[in-house]
Amino acid sequence: MNLHQTSYGEGRRIWRGAHPVLWVAIFGALIAFAWEMLQLPFYGTGELSPAEVAYRCGLASFGDSGIMVASYLGASLGNGRTPWIVEWPISRFLVYLGIGLAITSIVEILAVGADWGWTYSSVMPLVPGTNIGLVPIIMWIIVPSASLWLARRIGVGPS
Repeated sequence: MNLHQTSYGEGRRIWRGAHPVLWVAIFGALIAFAWEMLQLPFYGTGELSPAEVAYRCGLASFGDSGIMVASYLGASLGNGRTPWIVEWPISRFLVYLGIGLAITSIVEILAVGADWGWTYSSVMPLVPGTNIGLVPIIMWIIVPSASLWLARRIGVGPS
């Protein structure tokens, strides 16, 4: 077990290995790619070949991974103990999700229908009162949470 004794006899977890940002980026890109491929029915692919679709999903997954890294770093600001995912404080986790949701929402607003962006298919549910797809919002909760959890498992081992 990866515990150190404190002067009070309590065990506390420590981080071992590469910086969590590396693991968040790796797991984020891999899980996001799977998600991007699975959510294709919610997006218009037009006349794209399967190779072009896979390429675009790959690019999107790297973008998603970059958002996860930026969100992790943003949630780390002002943290006295690094890395914060060792203790997994709910306040930092909510900041992580909040930053990602904000960035994702802005990207969706700017990209949907733009020449360089994408379009939703008729089956894409929208967040009520907006033109933002519900699927990318759900993605931002599930994929980054799983990526962060896996990164923590690598760094501190099983709970």
